[in-house]
Amino acid sequence: MKDTIYSREQYLRKKAAEKEPLNIQLTNNYAFRKLFKMNYIARGFLIALLGLDEEDVVKLEVIDPFEEGENEEEKEGILDIKIYLNDNKKINIEMQNRYQEDWTERSLFYNCRMFTEGLYHGQPYGDLEPCIHVGILDFDLMKTPGFHHHIKLLDIKTNEEYSSKLQFHVVQLKQVESATEEEKQTELYYWAKLLAAKDWKQVEETIRGNPYREAVKNEMYKMSQDEKERYLYLREEMAVSDEVSRMRTAKDEGIQLAKKVFKLSQKGYTAAQIAEECNIEESEVKEILA
Repeated sequence: MKDTIYSREQYLRKKAAEKEPLNIQLTNNYAFRKLFKMNYIARGFLIALLGLDEEDVVKLEVIDPFEEGENEEEKEGILDIKIYLNDNKKINIEMQNRYQEDWTERSLFYNCRMFTEGLYHGQPYGDLEPCIHVGILDFDLMKTPGFHHHIKLLDIKTNEEYSSKLQFHVVQLKQVESATEEEKQTELYYWAKLLAAKDWKQVEETIRGNPYREAVKNEMYKMSQDEKERYLYLREEMAVSDEVSRMRTAKDEGIQLAKKVFKLSQKGYTAAQIAEECNIEESEVKEILA
């Protein structure tokens, strides 16, 4: 095991020291977190996402700015960027580059928690600040067409707004290429294309004279040229590959186990006998056979 870890580390260090161009993709957790925790870049993205004018952003504060060398060991690899907009809006931006079945529930939980945090006993509920949860997803979540979905609390009969204090934005990167002509006229479309870009040519195509996206491109280029940055980027890339591999292995093992359970059941083995044979709990056998 130590030899494997050492050889992997050697590979990363060697790759990071190479001079050949490195494609930087913003779906990489390290790259996304470092760049979008920069105040200027976060500002440009939110202007496009929320349909704001420059003068609408009086103040923007990234609550947890990026710290050099931090890594992505958070639960399930989900990245959290918290922002205050004009001192009265709390915004949470998250990138998820792997499918998560309970993403909807998770976004509800975190937005509701953000909504209530800081309210002290006896304080009027009207003091609760508006909260916006932004999910940038490299998988499809919504069933209806479109790469951008804006969710609010509405009366389902009249569409009357119940409250604007809890809102959700979902940006689906897999849907960018099927954007409508109307969507292609928005700045957010080019931000989504930038987030989904796989190489430098695609990155360049998204800039279109926008100074904020130009800043993103410049920071990506700096990252691709710096040995330490390349190492941290590649380390995250390897971690994702390892996780995908582990999940695939676990799925294959689960399929083989289920096949064995069914085979033993067909031979007349009891649930207790199958559990002993397969070295699992009897409740697991019953769940497989249900």
